[in-house]
Amino acid sequence: MDINFFLKERTKFTLYFHENASKPFIDIMEAIEKGDSPYDNPPYSEDGEPAFLTEWLEANDAYNSVGLASLSMLSSAVQLYLSCWANRVERSDTPLKRKSKKGWLHAYKKITENFGVDYSNCPVKFEIIEQIVLARNRTQHEEDITSNCVKHCEKDLSKHPSPHFVSDLDRKGLLKDDNSWWMMPQVHIDKEKLGIAVQTIEEFCYWLEMEYERILRQ
Repeated sequence: MDINFFLKERTKFTLYFHENASKPFIDIMEAIEKGDSPYDNPPYSEDGEPAFLTEWLEANDAYNSVGLASLSMLSSAVQLYLSCWANRVERSDTPLKRKSKKGWLHAYKKITENFGVDYSNCPVKFEIIEQIVLARNRTQHEEDITSNCVKHCEKDLSKHPSPHFVSDLDRKGLLKDDNSWWMMPQVHIDKEKLGIAVQTIEEFCYWLEMEYERILRQ
């Protein structure tokens, strides 16, 4: 089975999902910002808040939720790929350890290393793969019932102090001079960050395929 082909089918669908699921919420935010119909006749208000602020915030939360769902899809794609990769090298008399206290990604990394894969030659930033999994885990372990916003945690930021999945606004506004954070930034994934994540995953998995074939030839 060509597991790399099916991995790309999943990443391609993730991009398709994000683009099409995001569109209605982007349209709402843009219509509000431009004052287009049906947001061209703001109601009378004396509170000083921008017109249709609640509607804009709801659309923005929905857009961010699409990004989080896309991130979960990518994390699942990587896990399924690595599971299939491990199936090819597992022996019936020696089951592989696919779980670890450090998480399943670390366990599969160890499996590939034991098979002969040298990560010093990895052509991509493996920390982005790690951050995909960590950010996905944040979506499953929210801590604040009062908000739809999912934030990074202190533990993850200590390992990745300059996270990939954070908005430019949070990076500029919450990052201190000593590279620590005033507040925990939001887990943020837009079209550009998703594209980088997908490219990283595809290049990483292709490299692992080449490593698998190289080791078999030895």
